Amino acid sequence: MTLDTVRILVVEDDEDYAEWIELALQGLGINSITKAPDGVSALNLTESDAAFDLIICDWLMPEMDGLTFLKRFRENVSSSMFLLLTAKSGLEDVFEATQAGATNYLVKPLTVEELQQQVVSMLH
Repeated sequence: MTLDTVRILVVEDDEDYAEWIELALQGLGINSITKAPDGVSALNLTESDAAFDLIICDWLMPEMDGLTFLKRFRENVSSSMFLLLTAKSGLEDVFEATQAGATNYLVKPLTVEELQQQVVSMLH
């Protein structure tokens, strides 16, 4: 899989942060990026098109939080990588996320380099 063919779904309620993630991904040569503002929208997108290679999802969002979305998503799709982003950094939070099916977990705030490094490592 080459980065220019990767399909990514970014689930983030903060429009500025979603844009920041998109720019970081484009810096890697990734151009197939779909954005959703919450878990409900993301679930609708994945039910109609589950062919995302990677989902980058915030945990704390209105409508449906990232952990609930992750659990619902994993009921139907097990192959996509799932990167959960959150300010929650407790060991119990990390455990809960991995038990729900997160491939990896990054604590906010993070740098462009940290995000890019994690994405590259997950996709290779």
